[in-house]
Amino acid sequence: MSNRARHELTTEQVVLRAAVPAIVTWSLIPLTFVLPMVDSTRSPYYDLTQTFSQLAYWLSQSGGKLGVPIVAVTMLMLLVTRGDITFQRRWKESSVVVLIAVICAGGGAALNEDIVKAQLKIPRPNIIWLAGENGSGPLGMTPEDFYESGDKEARRKPLAKVLSRVPSPVPLSSSIEAHWIEETGYSFPSGHSFSAIFFATFLLMIAATYLTTKRLWMFYALLPWALAVCYSRPILRVHTPTDITLGGLQGLAVGLVAWAVARTLIRRFA
Repeated sequence: MSNRARHELTTEQVVLRAAVPAIVTWSLIPLTFVLPMVDSTRSPYYDLTQTFSQLAYWLSQSGGKLGVPIVAVTMLMLLVTRGDITFQRRWKESSVVVLIAVICAGGGAALNEDIVKAQLKIPRPNIIWLAGENGSGPLGMTPEDFYESGDKEARRKPLAKVLSRVPSPVPLSSSIEAHWIEETGYSFPSGHSFSAIFFATFLLMIAATYLTTKRLWMFYALLPWALAVCYSRPILRVHTPTDITLGGLQGLAVGLVAWAVARTLIRRFA
């Protein structure tokens, strides 16, 4: 029996096992346009001082620059420590998966942050709300003036000053207030949604290709995790449903392409 036959399923099998569930998961993101208190573009909003909102905050953090590497490394270890492969194949698979993940995730993030967001210049929904009509809100300036006041660091100062007022213009827990102050970039598309859906799709596709053990279910758990990360962003009012829907679509597309490239490289070198 060939190495490929022992370790790899067909494209059709992987599509049914992983691509279809990933696509179905992404299709649930647009529900944020109609779910009460999730659409960040209109009231009513979630109370951002309550336990549920704090859960949304931690879910959001798990899909950010600190949480995603932990999730990705954990799932990679589950993949390459399966018992039916040699040590040589383990490190070759690891090298390919890490290389493709870094290139795709990093490249996608850079594209969104430095090109797409910079060109479209769409304000975050919380900034629009704080600005009010023609700058009459607590922010004291229009969204356009806010984003033209300097770089991200410069924007944090006036935002922090507004949120520290007594009484506060909007009730926030301390961690969510800090998150609002940190997130002063443009809104569209959502980087957290891109990252979460990308890693969920890519890692599940890879796992479905090579795993036949019971631990595969852990990779399916990535899908509800990624969906929860996407939902957390409008709940926290730092992204709109459009932001997360299109950000998630980017992640899905890049994840599928990344899997195809990684599988080709693994076939060749492992």
